[in-house]
Parts: sequence; C-alpha cells; structure tokens
Amino acid sequence: MEKTIYLDLDGIDQAFLSLYKSPTYETSTFKGIPMEHFRWVTRMLPVKNRRIKYRGMSKPGYTRPQSFCHKFAADTFAIYYDNDDELHLGRP
Repeated sequence: MEKTIYLDLDGIDQAFLSLYKSPTYETSTFKGIPMEHFRWVTRMLPVKNRRIKYRGMSKPGYTRPQSFCHKFAADTFAIYYDNDDELHLGRP
C-alpha cells in the first residue's frame, strides 16, 4: 500500500531540502547532506520507515570498512524511506 507524505515546511527548509533531493531513479530520498546539518534535517523529517546511511572516506586514524562508514567519520549522509512511501516537500 503506497503512502504519500506531505511535509508542510517553511520556505527556507523546503529550499534547503530540495538542494539534496535525490533523482527519481535512485532509491534514496535525499543524499549528500553535510553532517553539520544532521540534527536539523533529522528533526524536520518523519521518523517512521526512515533509514540513514553515512557516507565518507577513510581519514588518518580511521580506515573505513569497504561496505559502510561509521557516523563519527562521515562527511555526508543519505536518507532512505520505504519504497512504498512517497515524500513531497510542501502541501498538496
């Protein structure tokens, strides 16, 4: 069953999130968001059926595992929602 979610955000928040919206052919909903905005972005978006993946490169003192990146060493993050969830920025 497909769920449609409308986020009623102010203009600044909508404009910010639209910068990081993933193309329709990708599985993620948002990607490439800098870690400096982690707290702000995760408080804006619905928690249910949300998964967060951290992205980054190896750094001095941290050798990144091949398949993932730990949060403390991440440069950016991506947000995924279930395939049957459709997220829209703004009102219907």
